Amino acid sequence: MPLIVRNVLDVLIAVAMTAAVAFVIVVSSHFLVARGSSLQGILAWLTFIRRPDIIGTMMLTALVTFGYVFWQRHRIRK
Repeated sequence: MPLIVRNVLDVLIAVAMTAAVAFVIVVSSHFLVARGSSLQGILAWLTFIRRPDIIGTMMLTALVTFGYVFWQRHRIRK
């Protein structure tokens, strides 16, 4: 697998993991509310996760983290 494809895949996996953590937090918080249900939690998560600013923030965080780790890895090797 080419290096660029592996790097893009790493970023996408980080974004997916962030979305999964947000899913668990939002759905579980709806269970704690007296009138909450799992369906309301899923709908709230879908509303949250579809916002372009949220997607952008997750992508930016993953890219910056990946870039920092990549830079550190190559700096240590030299």
